[in-house]
Amino acid sequence: MNIIIRKFKNEDIHSIESIWNEVIDEGESFFWKEHFSTNKILEILNNQKAIYCSEFNREVIGFYILHGNFPGRGKHISNALYAIKKEFRGKGIGKMLGQHSIEIAKECGYKAMQFNSVVSTNIASVCLWEGLGFIRVGQIKNAFIKYNNEIVDIYIYHKSFY
Repeated sequence: MNIIIRKFKNEDIHSIESIWNEVIDEGESFFWKEHFSTNKILEILNNQKAIYCSEFNREVIGFYILHGNFPGRGKHISNALYAIKKEFRGKGIGKMLGQHSIEIAKECGYKAMQFNSVVSTNIASVCLWEGLGFIRVGQIKNAFIKYNNEIVDIYIYHKSFY
């Protein structure tokens, strides 16, 4: 599978909207319940440090957005959001995007990356981040309500670039 990771282009917005809303609908990893409009996603994208898309056969099949996790004295720590089209999951694309985002975060001057809410039952994400050297630094009990109303924990992950 020949996957390309490239910078976001304006014409990618509808693909990103579709993937983002697909993940919301699944109710397994994003906190949001309501779909995001094109304008809302554009508003979010305008506040990112970097936006990259994964592409297969000229189709956007995933993306990540990179930004600061904290303001001011914590601005050296990055955070990111990732999403992959359902039929392309389990093929190593998340790992590719994760590795790419770490390198871009370093290029942007960040000294670490932190994820504030990895859903404990999202085993693919847990394995991905731990496999890329992230350390689980926290756990919040009963913080996420899944699509089926099951209440589960979230994990906080951190990786230092020092």
